[in-house]
Amino acid sequence: MSDSLLEEPQNLSRRNWLKMAGLGASAMSAAGFISACAQQSAEAADAIGEPDKDALAILSSNENPFGPSPKAIEAMKGELGNIYRYTYPSLVKLGEQIAAKEDVSPDEVIIANGSTPLLATFSLWAKQNDKTIITSALTYEGVPRVAEAFGVPVSYTPTKPDLGYDLEAIAAQVKPGTCVYLCNPNNPTGKTMDPAELDAFMDEFSAKVPVFVDEAYLDMADDFPAGVMTKYVRMGRPVIVARTFSKIYAMAGQRVGYALLPTDMRNEMMGYGHLSNVNKLGIVAASAALADTAYFEEMRLKTKLGREKLIAMAKDLGRPIAENPQGSFIYMDLGMNNAEFAAKMLEKGVRVVGARWSEKPEWTRICVGLDHEIEKCHAAAKDILTSI
Repeated sequence: MSDSLLEEPQNLSRRNWLKMAGLGASAMSAAGFISACAQQSAEAADAIGEPDKDALAILSSNENPFGPSPKAIEAMKGELGNIYRYTYPSLVKLGEQIAAKEDVSPDEVIIANGSTPLLATFSLWAKQNDKTIITSALTYEGVPRVAEAFGVPVSYTPTKPDLGYDLEAIAAQVKPGTCVYLCNPNNPTGKTMDPAELDAFMDEFSAKVPVFVDEAYLDMADDFPAGVMTKYVRMGRPVIVARTFSKIYAMAGQRVGYALLPTDMRNEMMGYGHLSNVNKLGIVAASAALADTAYFEEMRLKTKLGREKLIAMAKDLGRPIAENPQGSFIYMDLGMNNAEFAAKMLEKGVRVVGARWSEKPEWTRICVGLDHEIEKCHAAAKDILTSI
């Protein structure tokens, strides 16, 4: 599922995490801050005028195009004079804030440079503990691809006909020596697992084997927080729940994510030494964003409206999608090769995912953008798809 730099810049760090880990957080602080502020300046039409509608429409990377919380931006500005200080005190404070929000102990929280290192560290944990990872054949690659690079066996289960996770198929493979990776909502399909079915699965199988639940997009879902699985961490089960500030909080350039997990698993993973410190500006921005509940609800609404526009676009194009998507994207059947489609779209000023999920060579993921970006995507896709 590898992409070029041109297609998915922020996902390059996910797939090449092992190569990039040595760069450290401090080197990314200034660039991340400039990126976040530039995005806010470019996209906040009510503040400085209309965005450049002739610019490349980036609908490939699952970024939040509406920009971060103004409170997060102000927090970063206020911290600029302190970047000569190390981050430990503010990192502890953010960990305590997350723990209070999630109703867990601070020693059940890991904060990292986005959720990417957390996914990779789980893969390393599986190797160190001689586990086979069970997951879906069509899912986010952050765990299975890194696991395979480590030499960890990965067992892929087929999806349901509607492209959803097949929890029964996964359950049938659970045995001693295995662990499970779930992505909910799933990337690239956007489909969520039924909360009752997921809860029943977790109740039975997290008592037997470790389960990693990637909830990067769950706070965008209509039925959030019904699908949240944090209670199994509180129960002491070997469950890891991962979240990120890159998506709904629009801080992809700042690289802040966290995991909730039992203390013993946390201590083991921290002992690997791969989870580098988070940059100072990202920490204060995350803290401010977490406290900005009005912004959170605004982003839920804006994401939903953008998602509905993409669904309407697919309907107008006459193209099937994975039904009822709940993330910040749709997964659409193009009826043509996805790499060829992406190349043609780029010629028209729109970037979408190309040949990434080999399981579906004629499907592509298209992400929420600003209204004019979605309109540009719609027009370009109509030109291309009506000609095949």
